[in-house]
Amino acid sequence: MRIIRSYLDLLGFSASFLCAVHCLLMPLVLSMGLLGGMSWLESAWVEWTFIFSTLVLASWSLFGSLPKHRNLVPVVVAGIGFVLIVVLHHAFEHTIGHYFSTVGGVMVAYAHYLNWRLLHHKPSTPAELKLAPSDF
Repeated sequence: MRIIRSYLDLLGFSASFLCAVHCLLMPLVLSMGLLGGMSWLESAWVEWTFIFSTLVLASWSLFGSLPKHRNLVPVVVAGIGFVLIVVLHHAFEHTIGHYFSTVGGVMVAYAHYLNWRLLHHKPSTPAELKLAPSDF
């Protein structure tokens, strides 16, 4: 279990970033006809599988490490990212929804990076326990 927990942020970052790349490139690739036979990649069940898997990984990783570093910034960043993905993507699905999903996926990936940094950064002073503005 300890080995799995140490790789959760890497898995979460990878899944979120893959989700962002999927949301950004799939409309372009499908409209060009490059993957015409693979239009199932744009189906709702693929999108909801991405969303659900990244939500599970983010919840497990971010809330699991919250007692260790006690910093809500990664949770808030991931929450905003999921709002962009779920709400705004589906509100503007046929126009600019893919861009909202891409930004949301990058935000969730960034939340995993922040979480990893908080867990593995050894502060030398008490002031370094908090994330500096330059970390954003």
